[in-house]
Amino acid sequence: MVKRITAILLFLFLGVAVVMNFGAFDEGVQRVKQDSKELSSQLTEAEFQSKMNNYIYVSFDNLYENPQIYKNTKIYQKGSVLRSDDDFAIVSLDRRDHSKDVKIKYDLSTLSKGMSRLEVGSRIKVFGKFNSVENYTNEKGRTITRPVINAKFIQNANS
Repeated sequence: MVKRITAILLFLFLGVAVVMNFGAFDEGVQRVKQDSKELSSQLTEAEFQSKMNNYIYVSFDNLYENPQIYKNTKIYQKGSVLRSDDDFAIVSLDRRDHSKDVKIKYDLSTLSKGMSRLEVGSRIKVFGKFNSVENYTNEKGRTITRPVINAKFIQNANS
């Protein structure tokens, strides 16, 4: 009787584990489909070239001090990737001064064709719309404000 109950419980446990893992598997499949779609819509630098003229350079200081003036303005910046995640990157515009870091929101479709992710340490040029500023707490416990840019196109700065 104990063996039969143990077998039933083991069977139920395995059944629940399979059902729970199927959900995780399905999420993984959906993510791969989304990534494939975004990769297929990437532009080459030549394809984006005609749109580059619509973007202006705005200094960090202007973005930081006058965010209301530049909201939704098409801008470009050049910097080094400090940290990168699936949907945002922290980019240093001045490697000597980390108070001049910006947050870049992006997805795979905004990367130049052939790029599959933003590598930490790489120099990039970002074309996008200035969105706003955000506050965050740094490792020393201070509240810091940084500009946020919604990327439309990201290329290697060496290009």
